[in-house]
Amino acid sequence: MKKVLILVEIVLMSLLLSSFLPKNKKSNNHFPKKVQISDVYNIDIEKSKVNWTCKGVGKQHTGYVKIQSGKINIDTKTITGGFVYINMKSITNTDITDAGFNKNLVDHLKSKDFFASATYPTSTFKILKTERFDVAEGKPNYKIYGELTIKNTKKPIEFLSTISYTKKSIRVTGDIVLNRTEWGITYNSGNYFQDLGDKLIEDNINLSLDIFADIQ
Repeated sequence: MKKVLILVEIVLMSLLLSSFLPKNKKSNNHFPKKVQISDVYNIDIEKSKVNWTCKGVGKQHTGYVKIQSGKINIDTKTITGGFVYINMKSITNTDITDAGFNKNLVDHLKSKDFFASATYPTSTFKILKTERFDVAEGKPNYKIYGELTIKNTKKPIEFLSTISYTKKSIRVTGDIVLNRTEWGITYNSGNYFQDLGDKLIEDNINLSLDIFADIQ
């Protein structure tokens, strides 16, 4: 009889203890599908623009190049990486109204003197990191650090940018000044050639970015 009572007590104790122990759950090594640790945004190549300006003696030319494709990685409203691919065959001039002169300039920019677009049809900007600032609305609130590859030459660049967010999209604007000679583009540069006169072309190229991207 005592053995039966002891056995009953053991069973009751086991049941009691089991009621306080956590029930088995599925492994939580994976985040629920609804929880997004990071997002990838695809660049809208139709809305996005990369405008350029270059200057010479007593003259200035403007135009744009098209974005071929690109992605921007976002984590907690911070750009953490990404790529932008530029179509160098899309170089376009916007200030010369004469069709013949316009074509001559564009063909020259695509030639070996400048970007050699047939040999190097794509330039790439790789985003490495960003630095956020607390500033008044409308002022640049980020610094973007990255690597720009032109004609198979890779150089680090950094620039101030204004980044705005919505639930499904982001917009990145900014201005970049590039010294073309750092990528081996030395045609009619005053730092490489003398007595150029009015044929001198400034080394700096000014780029104005207006990038739109939508969540993937």
